[in-house]
Amino acid sequence: MRSLVRYAILVLALALSAASLIPLVPTEWWWVRLLDFPRLPFALGLLAVGLGLLFFLRESPRSTTSTLALVAVALTVDAWVLRPYLPTGSLRVDACPAERRLSVMVANVQLGNRKARPLVDAVARVEPDLFLAMETDAWWDEALKPVLAAMPHALQRITGSYYGIHLYFRLPLVNGSIRHLAGEDTPAIVTGVTLRTGETVDFVGIHPKPPQAWQSARGRDAQLYAAADVLRTRVEPGILAGDLNATPWEIAVERMARLSGLIDPRQGYGYVATWNADVWWMRWPLDHVFHEGGFATVSVERLDAFGSDHFPYLVRLCRQAGEGAKAPPERDADDIATANAVLAAAGATERLGSR
Repeated sequence: MRSLVRYAILVLALALSAASLIPLVPTEWWWVRLLDFPRLPFALGLLAVGLGLLFFLRESPRSTTSTLALVAVALTVDAWVLRPYLPTGSLRVDACPAERRLSVMVANVQLGNRKARPLVDAVARVEPDLFLAMETDAWWDEALKPVLAAMPHALQRITGSYYGIHLYFRLPLVNGSIRHLAGEDTPAIVTGVTLRTGETVDFVGIHPKPPQAWQSARGRDAQLYAAADVLRTRVEPGILAGDLNATPWEIAVERMARLSGLIDPRQGYGYVATWNADVWWMRWPLDHVFHEGGFATVSVERLDAFGSDHFPYLVRLCRQAGEGAKAPPERDADDIATANAVLAAAGATERLGSR
């Protein structure tokens, strides 16, 4: 029995180590990219099996030591990836004038979910300036009508599929439009928003297609890069929000952030998992609000579940005084080449320039 337990722990240790290390391979295969999602569960599992292996170190030192070494490497990788998401609160801005605050709420309502009242109540309670809802259909279009009482400006596209999208504004919008970035059939919202100070900032809301293990992640990645280019080429500081079907530490997301100068407000605030609301041990951050320079984070919050498989996600930002037009970020030539290769392979017309 003891040898059977040892064998089981060895197999589990090897499986968890492989699952933690394989996502380091820069590939678009979805089954590889999916392994990037559960970094925290993998890290906790590796810690548990590592401690379990210590009980067998004396009776089988060679195989146990080598497995422990592999576990240590994999655990180090997971810890390094997750390190920026420790809740240090180092970026917190406690004092921000009301006119400089901008709050963004994101909620994937889950197509087929018919529990709108808790979400409508949450919007009324937290009073976001922008509210982005995804997977909306005609039923949700009607159910969210009460939001218009406090947020009279809206953009929406009902697709009859998982990619309906609604954006509600408390503040006036400027040149709002629905676009299909990277040639994908999932609509994106691109608009300017007038702040209470009179300044205009840009907003892009997207919902790329979710992972299918037998497919490529190319379409999702192409949308991320196209969205980065939209923000990069606009003069005003910008915000990117949505259910990206990606964790913030994925290769494509990190490249998108470098290309556009986007900052993840989660860093320093904690893991803040938004999916899966139904399974407590299988949760990771898939919903996001990124911002360019000129903003500081006031708070990051996961709101209560409302019947969807996603939790609502709320980020409060502060527009920094004295910040004028944004300075374009430095772009790495390899990042540009990789992004353009993905865009070309996806059949997109967008291309990223060197400036």
